[in-house]
Amino acid sequence: MNKITNNRRRSSTNRTSPRQIKLRKSNYKLYKKKRSVQPVPPISLSHTTHQQSVRPFESEAAHARAAPQVTGLIAPGITPLYDIIRFPVIDWQFRWQRPQQLSEQFAQQGHRVFYVTTEINSVRKEEASKEEVGRFVSIKNIDRNVWLVTLCAHKPLNLYKDEMSSWDIQYLKWSIEHVRDKFGISQVVSIVDLPFWTPLVTAMEQHHIVYDCMDHHAGFSTNDPAMLHQEERLLRVAGLVVTSSQHLYDWAIEHNPSTVLIRNAADISHFLKPPEQSLTELKSIKQPIIGYYGAISDWFDIRLIETVARNRPEWTFVLIGHTFGCDTTDVEKLDNVVLLGEKPYHELPIYLHRFQVALIPFMKNMLTKATNPVKLYEYLAAGKPVVSTDLPEVEAVASDMVSIADTPDKFEQAIHEALQESGTEQIKRRQEFARHNNWVQRYQVLNDYITQHLFPKVSVIIVVHNKWSYTEQCLRSLLQKGHYPNLEVVIVDNASTDQTSFHLKALNNPLVKVISSQKNLGFSAGNTLGCLESTGEYMILLNNDTLVPDGSWITRLLRPFHEDPQIGMTGPMSNYVGNDQALDHFIGDAVYGADVRWLHDFYELYHEKIRYTDLLGFFCVAMKRSVWDKVGSLDPAYGIGMFEDDDYCERVRNAGYRLAIVEDAFVYHYGSATIKELKPQAYDSLWEKNKAYYEQKWNKTWRLPKGPHSLFHLADHPQEIANRIHVTGKKFALVLGDKVWDAHSKRWQKIVMGLTEDENLYVIVYAHEYHGNPIIGTRKVGPRLYFTNRIDLFSQVTFDHVIYCGSTDVYPYLRSDHFVADSLCYHDHRLKALQSNLPNIKVFGDALVTHTVRNVMSLTRDISTV
Repeated sequence: MNKITNNRRRSSTNRTSPRQIKLRKSNYKLYKKKRSVQPVPPISLSHTTHQQSVRPFESEAAHARAAPQVTGLIAPGITPLYDIIRFPVIDWQFRWQRPQQLSEQFAQQGHRVFYVTTEINSVRKEEASKEEVGRFVSIKNIDRNVWLVTLCAHKPLNLYKDEMSSWDIQYLKWSIEHVRDKFGISQVVSIVDLPFWTPLVTAMEQHHIVYDCMDHHAGFSTNDPAMLHQEERLLRVAGLVVTSSQHLYDWAIEHNPSTVLIRNAADISHFLKPPEQSLTELKSIKQPIIGYYGAISDWFDIRLIETVARNRPEWTFVLIGHTFGCDTTDVEKLDNVVLLGEKPYHELPIYLHRFQVALIPFMKNMLTKATNPVKLYEYLAAGKPVVSTDLPEVEAVASDMVSIADTPDKFEQAIHEALQESGTEQIKRRQEFARHNNWVQRYQVLNDYITQHLFPKVSVIIVVHNKWSYTEQCLRSLLQKGHYPNLEVVIVDNASTDQTSFHLKALNNPLVKVISSQKNLGFSAGNTLGCLESTGEYMILLNNDTLVPDGSWITRLLRPFHEDPQIGMTGPMSNYVGNDQALDHFIGDAVYGADVRWLHDFYELYHEKIRYTDLLGFFCVAMKRSVWDKVGSLDPAYGIGMFEDDDYCERVRNAGYRLAIVEDAFVYHYGSATIKELKPQAYDSLWEKNKAYYEQKWNKTWRLPKGPHSLFHLADHPQEIANRIHVTGKKFALVLGDKVWDAHSKRWQKIVMGLTEDENLYVIVYAHEYHGNPIIGTRKVGPRLYFTNRIDLFSQVTFDHVIYCGSTDVYPYLRSDHFVADSLCYHDHRLKALQSNLPNIKVFGDALVTHTVRNVMSLTRDISTV
């Protein structure tokens, strides 16, 4: 996979035609004239230093020929941490339970935690912009690494009763994107406590879903049937389901094999010792106190408490908690039953240490059958004797430390016996149990499961020979803040003779393993050595002359493996590669790689799209270790390089696997940084030798790979354009806006994006600039979206629609049965001028872009071209 013509020297990652190269260079030069050069902020390989010095940059022309020279020491690093977004069932300030406890542990271990509030703001407006929605999002830092986030929906929502509309989902999704942009969140785990959030988390992108299932939701009398339907969906899509009881585990694992059991726990330090503080209201309560705290609802056996209280007037029953859903009328009449209402978490130890006996008086039903009471662990942390009704989870975890009674008489007798207890052995035993069931330990187990299930270990293998400046820049992008959490970087130094070996020896990063070879093993053997030394479940072979754009690139490359088990290797799109992974349109430079505005559009337009192919460029290729184990190592006969990627792709396909181009993944490639150093004669000799070896090995003639996957690639004549459109059998629309595309906030741009959602429609936009960069020719921007500055090339096409969205220019050669104008893109006088020039134009003026798009598409007819 290397050479285009015998007289042109191109690397294995550039098979673009000479004509296209010339066009790209012309485009690049024009782009450079319009773009000012910015200083380069080096990215530290240390995770403790975010930015060091800023290096001035020389001329653009000089940089096009050489990688940037980045200086600065590479300091020790630490393993990166993913961020947490918690979609809760209760607010942070409410009763302190599992959601807050685990969130606090994540925060204390260095994860940033964004805890969503149950209150949701509303914008009450359809088709509000993303910027408008963002202004309704509230973010408040309440503790180290903890932020409360209030999202914005279309209308007010009640988490326990309402369902999200499509507008609610869109606005909530934008709210999350607003938070992610503000905090630079790359690697994120969304922990969902309530199925209400399912439509939102399934619409979100680039995150992992964990369903923390802590309740049997069908057991709540207040839950709507829609909630149960959403739970079924949540169970299917979650990458990990965490359950708090054996019953929930047995139920959930039938729906999702990635289900684990992590029971509740206690904050030992909070409950262990009696607080010095006392409360006035406790002083007047007669001993002995038989106590309970928590929810007092329809699953709380209030009749049991009433019966025992009537039988034992000398005992005082103190009940702490809200009584919503429970009729407490009769017990309120009893002198020895005291209802104190809800108490803050920090006061609970004060009450608990005044209890002589602590109770768990729950009814036996489907809800309590699945309940693992947090209070059980907290009671035992305080050393208190516990009396409980017959609950499966209490029996499973603490039957030897808790008195379990299944009738009122036995319940009363168990309390009596607990009051007779003396000595400290039982207290110590209970507290020792609690010490082994604490939230720190639960975090550690959960973190291990998240890493194992959601972030399988990935080994990135980089083979280097000299060119330290490229290698350093590659490592800085690879190890930037927010990179993949479970990462191993294996660098194979192929007998470098410049400063590369010195710098690699100085690396002190726990994520990086350096292997030094005394001779240049070549590309194939070097990668084989790196793969053999790697330990990841997945391996990525990455050239050192690459820049990865952000922390999502690995996740994007891995995604297809989970969707199609037959996929053996995946590769990204790139600015410089010699097959159909090549982008037809790219904005960026050799300093930063991809332009962030272009990259944002690229991710949105190509969201989760893949294409199957016969060939992947090995500047960046991902594979499952199981594929490597089956297919074997790269063929070392190809020496220092060329055609080894063609060869390996043949072998992988012959082993029964498919190859996939991940269209929403991007890696910047300088292109053949090492092999370009060969002298022309040596290069040609190596080319011919490896090509002959490949053809002899596979008994076939090597063929030039496909070019960019663009309908109009290298088409520069109107009839050729028309012919290519005709053979698609699809509909085509031409949009005439204001010729400058910058952000999606403009109405005409929203119309364009709305049109692209139709799978059967190709959209051509007549524009001169895209994010400040010139459009040259006809360029593919999205799967069915093209921009052109040559509208004359479409003079032989009969469009299904010509849609005016701001332009008043009339082109006599444009043909369509449906000329349409969006009136809200015009001032009145401009619209009248357009109508006078195009008397048959149909005008739409709906305030909602979605309605305008629907009206336009209702005019559809069969395509015809001349």
